[in-house]
Amino acid sequence: MSDHAPNTPNPLRRRVLAGLTALPVVGLGSPAMAQAGREYRIELVIFEHRTDESRRLQMELAAPREPRFGESELGGRVYRTSRRGFELQRAAGRVEDSGTGRVLARLAWDQTGRDHASSPWLRVQEGRRLGARTLVQDEPGPLTPRALVEDQHARFELEGRLRIWVGRFLHLETDLIYHVDEPRDDQPPRSVVVRGSQRMNSGDDLFYLDHPIIGMIARVTRIDEGRRS
Repeated sequence: MSDHAPNTPNPLRRRVLAGLTALPVVGLGSPAMAQAGREYRIELVIFEHRTDESRRLQMELAAPREPRFGESELGGRVYRTSRRGFELQRAAGRVEDSGTGRVLARLAWDQTGRDHASSPWLRVQEGRRLGARTLVQDEPGPLTPRALVEDQHARFELEGRLRIWVGRFLHLETDLIYHVDEPRDDQPPRSVVVRGSQRMNSGDDLFYLDHPIIGMIARVTRIDEGRRS
């Protein structure tokens, strides 16, 4: 994971990982070849780091930004509702119990592995709701902002897009922003960028995706191994 933050050691990573040591496996895992066309279950825990250093970086890096959204939704044709659901409750609980993290999202879905070129982005809107965006009416006369009430136009703490695509390995790619304060007047709230790509393997292992402000715990499970080719 990467953004515009300085590349400094993150003590929270050690503290969160220490809290996860009671879980079956945490780490990078052994190499495993991925392949397009296979079926996978994806589970993600996304959380905010809550330390003095994280808050300092939020204030230092925040600027008004709007997210780039994905074209696909959870529960749709591409990112299907997971048959087994979310099973990383213990990992999410460890983050909360550590006192240094606040969980923003618990996500789970099933998907077919696609290559980079054909893998669509998943729309992400998670965390607390921060009101609604406004749309300017395209009519003669004074421009009057009109509040949008549809859920897709609501504003949330964590917004943007992510996707998992298949090359030689599985890759989690993120293009997110995290709002650090509330919207003011007609300006978007100040946000920090959470953008990067992480190589992963399928299996029981948990992957920790490091970032100075937002952390992620991920697991990718192959779900078609028992089926006939």
